[in-house]
Amino acid sequence: MIFCTYNILGCKISRKFIMSDVSESLHKRIINKDAKICVIGLGQVGLPTALTFCDAGFDVIGNDIDENLLATLNSKKSPFEEPNLQNSLENFTDKKKFQTTSNIEKAVENSDVLIICVATPITENVRPDLSALEKVCKSLSELSLEDKLIIIESSIPPRTFEDLVLPLLNKKNDLVTKHWIAFVPERLAPGQAFSEIRTTPRVIGKIDEKSGLLAKALYEQFVDSEILVTSIKVAEISKLVENTFRDVNVAFANEVGLICENYGIDFAELLRVCNSHPRVKLLNPGPGVGGPCLPKDPYLLLNPRVGKPIESKIIHQARRINDNMPSHVIELAKKALKQQNKDITKSTITVLGVSYKANISDTRLSPSEKIISQLVKKGCKVYVFDPKTKENFGGETAMDVWDAIRKSDVLIIVTDHEEFKQLELKKIKDSMEQPIIVDTRRIFDRKEAENLGINYLAVGYRGKL
Repeated sequence: MIFCTYNILGCKISRKFIMSDVSESLHKRIINKDAKICVIGLGQVGLPTALTFCDAGFDVIGNDIDENLLATLNSKKSPFEEPNLQNSLENFTDKKKFQTTSNIEKAVENSDVLIICVATPITENVRPDLSALEKVCKSLSELSLEDKLIIIESSIPPRTFEDLVLPLLNKKNDLVTKHWIAFVPERLAPGQAFSEIRTTPRVIGKIDEKSGLLAKALYEQFVDSEILVTSIKVAEISKLVENTFRDVNVAFANEVGLICENYGIDFAELLRVCNSHPRVKLLNPGPGVGGPCLPKDPYLLLNPRVGKPIESKIIHQARRINDNMPSHVIELAKKALKQQNKDITKSTITVLGVSYKANISDTRLSPSEKIISQLVKKGCKVYVFDPKTKENFGGETAMDVWDAIRKSDVLIIVTDHEEFKQLELKKIKDSMEQPIIVDTRRIFDRKEAENLGINYLAVGYRGKL
């Protein structure tokens, strides 16, 4: 018997906590892998999550409103680039461990655990867009959730769980006494999803002891690392602070990179020297940040669902710095062309990579989008090549990378795919009349490039004076 205090819809309640027969039964089914799992939202978080539960021994129903996505999944085709995703999808579909449906009522009826992984993007004015989460919660509120555990994994602004999720789900259901709920923010990165989902510590935000214990038991079935249980509000803010921390540190590296350009030194050498200090860990500068988290989560952190936005000089400035880096990349190319008496508006440029990071197909909020669209707007001829995706952001897709390089005045590397690292500098030099490389990811050796006669530039290195 345990005395516990929890907060539901703003009311603090203290009582003796005894695991009920029903929750004990669900706990046993979780431990024995007999509990049926439903994952709502089969994107780049939801799908790896669903297949990881399959791999752990559970039967999983995947629910999504995108019929085209479901058709792709049902044909056992991976909808995006992710190591081991294709094999897992084929394996667990064939074994009937993973099935999909667009009917949320059917999915809920046949499940013991509901895991919500829908997207929570930001609007054009950087306010949280919680429409998908709200829609799911409204749909669930019309169904019986009795004896079920609901997990929210979607990233949400502070107080969203208490002010939006709980009131909606509790509309026709009795929280805690009849069903259980927790917030477990996702912590995986595209490209390492299946490894990180197991090895990264997980955070469980609880509203009561039963829900916390059930959620912890669930994630213990596949997480090989620490599981931390905390309050809902701490769990909400933790995910946002983690990504904001990374965004601010990237911005600092980019700012120092610009300083290095002003002083005429190479950031790479500065990095080598500074990081020899045991308490310093400078990151590399680059073309900006992209993806579903770093450009978004700082705004979720500063924009509670209700009330005024929170002011933060350092976070807002970091966002401005990172958002401006694509324009700076273009300025590097413009200055290099000017040295050759060429006008960037009349030049041909090849951009390598539109994915926001290496070796994945995800192009969400990629720095390439701004780089390519701005170049096209200036009147440049822009060839785009990326072996992971067909997206070109308004440029012209190059079918052959070497053909595009031969036609170009400037080569801009935006994504550090392994395929690009295999390109030979000597062949690039021989293919271009007056070769210019703007290497935003430092995939090439600067000294080798310059020894070959290539005009080499990078964020944090403006080229030979």
